[in-house]
Amino acid sequence: MKEVYHICLSSHDEVLFRSPEDHYAFINLSGIEVYRAEAELLVSAEMSTHWHQGIFSAQPIKYAAGLRMSYTHYFNRKYSRKGKIGENKIFLSKVSGFFHHLVLFNYILRNGLHHGVATTPFGYEYCSSRELFKKELGYYSPPPVYTSRKEMAQFFPRHAEFPDHYALDRNGMLIRERFMELRRVEQYYQTPRNYLFQMNRLTDESWSVEQKRDRTGDPLTLADVERVDENGIVSLLKNEKGKTAGRGLDDLDVCQLIERDFLSGSGGSVYQISRGRKKQIAKSLFYDYHIPERQIRRCLVLRD
Repeated sequence: MKEVYHICLSSHDEVLFRSPEDHYAFINLSGIEVYRAEAELLVSAEMSTHWHQGIFSAQPIKYAAGLRMSYTHYFNRKYSRKGKIGENKIFLSKVSGFFHHLVLFNYILRNGLHHGVATTPFGYEYCSSRELFKKELGYYSPPPVYTSRKEMAQFFPRHAEFPDHYALDRNGMLIRERFMELRRVEQYYQTPRNYLFQMNRLTDESWSVEQKRDRTGDPLTLADVERVDENGIVSLLKNEKGKTAGRGLDDLDVCQLIERDFLSGSGGSVYQISRGRKKQIAKSLFYDYHIPERQIRRCLVLRD
């Protein structure tokens, strides 16, 4: 029997996505895995150090493990890296009840806002927030560029199975509406107006009060979804007001900066250079570009 699940994989000491192409590959692999595991992908947000997804599935472990394995294979091959990516365990939790589902969707769709990389939930590119009520809200949907199985095969792993209705955009990324169950999610919000309200409301006690109507257990909180300490929650709630985004480079910018200004022409990745070279790059990033030390360490994979 299919149920709604929240899936999250975190990676605190190295970024999961070093380029836009990594995000495109992750989405493509998500599309392949939902087809393989007979799951339905409802909402998704891919941050630099973690990703969240809400799925409707009878085999959530099969889907989550398959996605992690396939993305690890892609990432390791591209960057000459070894070992599985992310924390040892994937966070997987069943969520029951209409209002619990709605809160879960809200938190995932607002991830870019909570982490301060966008001033609204719609300002973060690597998330499915702009896919809901797209026509009514005036978002442009680019036409498919790759539609034949032969064309799409070059962007997928060898021997990948996928249905005929899949199509890719000009970046070689699966068009989300071709493989995500967006209409199912829209039914929770009912109208574009309510969707905008849910995306812009501040987190408060009313979220918990509404969930009690489900009678399916304790209310789902921001701490449950993000799994951070009290200080982390304070930061997320501060970002929720949309006043802290745009201050400095995000992780993707820093990774692209490293590739362009320090590794270009070397033929290697951050996983192939010496620790001494990493420290040289870190010094330059800190003094010349004023990038925070913690951000430098995860983008350079400079572990203690």
